Amino acid sequence: MLFHTPGFLLFFIAFLCCYLPVRGSKWGVRVIVVFSSVFYGSWNWRFLPLLWVTILVDFAIGSLLARTESPRRRKQLVAASVVCNLGILGYFKYWNFLIASIGGNAAWVLGLTLGNIILPLGISFYVFQSMSYILDVYRRTQPPLDDIFEFAAFVTFFPHLIAGPIQRIHQLVPQILRPDAITYNRVASGALLFASGMFRKGLGDALSAWHDPVFKAVATSSPVDVTLSVFSFGLQIYLDFSGYSEMAVALARMIGIDLIRNFNAPYLSTSIQEFWRRWHISLSLWLRDYLYISLGGSRHGLPRQIGNLLFTMTVCGLWHGAGWNFALWGLLHGVYLTVNTVFARLTGKWWEQRGPWQIAATLAGVPLTYIAANYAWIYFRLPTLKEAVIANRKIWEYLHNPIRLPSAPPGIIAVYSGPQISDQAIS
Repeated sequence: MLFHTPGFLLFFIAFLCCYLPVRGSKWGVRVIVVFSSVFYGSWNWRFLPLLWVTILVDFAIGSLLARTESPRRRKQLVAASVVCNLGILGYFKYWNFLIASIGGNAAWVLGLTLGNIILPLGISFYVFQSMSYILDVYRRTQPPLDDIFEFAAFVTFFPHLIAGPIQRIHQLVPQILRPDAITYNRVASGALLFASGMFRKGLGDALSAWHDPVFKAVATSSPVDVTLSVFSFGLQIYLDFSGYSEMAVALARMIGIDLIRNFNAPYLSTSIQEFWRRWHISLSLWLRDYLYISLGGSRHGLPRQIGNLLFTMTVCGLWHGAGWNFALWGLLHGVYLTVNTVFARLTGKWWEQRGPWQIAATLAGVPLTYIAANYAWIYFRLPTLKEAVIANRKIWEYLHNPIRLPSAPPGIIAVYSGPQISDQAIS
């Protein structure tokens, strides 16, 4: 049930009819849980119990952490949550990737086989969100919740359940319990933001009609088409993801709840570090707070910091998808961040000083960051290293002969000539 479909409109109207009379009460929390469960189950009801396993396990562990003072016991409880959550995520998202990586013969010897596994919708988002609660309770930065419905509402709140943004317990639960007043400005700005998000997503879908045929036949596509398709995909994934995030923020805003902003003009960043402060902000903050800092961050010298950056960004890549191409994309961003960090250490960040240096750094940094971020999408979009090598060769050829104009791939032709083709097919 996508936000921009008629089915969701009917769902949202039904939700408002039940929620508005009890908004801000314990019954309002329960309405959110019920409708969010229906929303998730509408995709595939068989995975609804899996979502609730995460909720029940982490709520119970959070309650146990509140009553446990033994450091060893507390670590065991956190480990149990991590094993449960990452075990579920690992099986559904990475099992077949693991078997394929091991190799057929080796997997057969170990008794491992490929499974007919369907990836549950939004599992990467709600697992990370639920884990953040346990880690916050363990660190004593967040008191445990006493009401399981409050925790379930936190995990399942339908605007952000499928594609984020990833919320923290202190950001969302107080608003669910005490939402802001629904005013004309809230509803109007939310409706405008929803329309903006829908427009972005539609524009992203239109762009994909141009570059998808190029990526499907990268070996036979022209150098100029491959080069432009890389940048087209970079724009499409931004429009698609930020558009859907905007619609999520808009829906919550209209009922008095403010979600974290997930994108902030990332392609205008002056460095890769700034890019990751603007791109998928909720995930970047999660990885920083719960992985990078837990590994030591920058506290143990430059070599250790570089290792932490590379590992964190490789995990970031694998979080997006189960494949070595995603790992390579993340690793490449880790290399970018390493270069950025070393450069900042050597120069003392002189380019951030006001004056001519800052202007020059901005003029150089924005296009360099834009090109670097978009180049990395090659490894995100193409499923194999072989295809990525071919794409690199095509780009190299184009840079040596950038004269030829791009063609119109079959996908974009189908967009404009679809009705005529359909008439011919019928006749």
